[in-house]
Order: sequence, then C-alpha cells, then structure tokens
Amino acid sequence: MDWAFCGPVDWAATGSMLSGIGTLIGAGAVIYAAHKGSDTFKQWRRQKSEERRIELAEQILTLAYKITRAFEGIRSPAMLSGEMTRVEASLREQLEPDDKRSFGSNLITAQGALLRIDHYKNLWDALLDTMPVAKAVFGNDIETQLSTFWTQRGKIIASAHSYARSAYRGHAPTEEIKEQQLQQLDRLEQVLWSGGDESGVDAFANTVNAAVAALEAPLLLIIRSDTPFGISKTDNRHS
Repeated sequence: MDWAFCGPVDWAATGSMLSGIGTLIGAGAVIYAAHKGSDTFKQWRRQKSEERRIELAEQILTLAYKITRAFEGIRSPAMLSGEMTRVEASLREQLEPDDKRSFGSNLITAQGALLRIDHYKNLWDALLDTMPVAKAVFGNDIETQLSTFWTQRGKIIASAHSYARSAYRGHAPTEEIKEQQLQQLDRLEQVLWSGGDESGVDAFANTVNAAVAALEAPLLLIIRSDTPFGISKTDNRHS
C-alpha cells in the first residue's frame, strides 16, 4: 500500500488568498448596499413626490370650491339692512362731511359688489400664490383653469365700476340711446347678479363651473389613487 504525505501548509499564502476572497465579498456587499440604498432613496423620493402632488391637488380643489361659493355670495341679488348700512357708510366716507346726498340703487349695487370682492381678499391672495406652483407641478392646463377665477373676479370689478358710472348719466337724448343704455345695464347686471339672462342662462356661473370641472377631471384621479395621475400600482408594475 502506498502512503501519501502532505507537505507543510503555507499559511501565509492561504491567509492572503482568504483575505482576497474577503475583500471581494466585502466589495460586493458595499456595491449591493449602495444599490439597495439608491433604490430606497428613489422610492422615498417618489413617495414624497406623490404625497406633494396629492396635497397640492387637494389644496387646488379646496380653493376652487371656496371661490365658487364666494362668487355665489358676491353675486347674490339680496342685500340685508346691515350690509346696506355698511355700503352707504363706505360711500359717504368718500364725500365731504357736509355732503348729505342720497345714493341711488346703482351706486349701492356697485359699491356692494366691490366690498364683497374685498371681503374675500384672502381667497384671491391664495389663488395668486397657488397658480405658479400649480403650473410648475401639473402644467399649463391647471394654471389656465385657475386663471379663469381671477378673470371672473376682474369682470365683476369692471362691471361694478361701469354700473356706478351709469348713475351719473344724464337723460338719454333719444329712444335709441336709451335702449342701448338699458341693454348695457342688463349685460352688467348679468355679471353682478346671479340668475342669468332672459332665458335663464348664467354665462358667468357656467364659466366658473366649467373651470371647476376641468380641474376635477385630473386632480380627483390623483387624490383618489395610490399614484399620480390615477395610475394604479398594478399598471405601474407592468409599465
């Protein structure tokens, strides 16, 4: 029977080899950890981005609903005695102390609309603050719909000033001019007051409601879903 004898073990070489293997394993672990860390950061960043979109979508729609209700209050034809007193007082502040003139209904209506607009100043400030952020996050379409509210506000202010000036018009020299003035007053009142024209169409309210609907279409999908723009998690995995 032959016997095989092992020579002496070179522990220095063996240690170097094991050390090399350990270095490779350590390097692989670092790379793996870095990759996982990068994925975790991306997931965290995506989650934060989604949360921001949802919060902003909620903010925009809440503001839109509040402005819609504000327009309803501003354009209400009803004016209680307390409000009438405040309107007359604000008009009288613009007169000399000894000027005791009375104010016609046109001036009362116009000044009332302006005071109502000013009452909602916090909403208009919020609107101006929200518009650029909405454009940056959601694009031009959302910002355009928000601009509609600002435009409608401007229409009320402009109509109120025109309505106030009508109080100082003299007697119309002809029936034709009188008819033109009445038609202009009617157009102004359709902006200042809710209710619409002779056929019941309220163009002002329809414009506001259309803007709200255009905001709801994309933003409600974001609010009601797990991911931006209504994309479900299942769809996202297969994309």
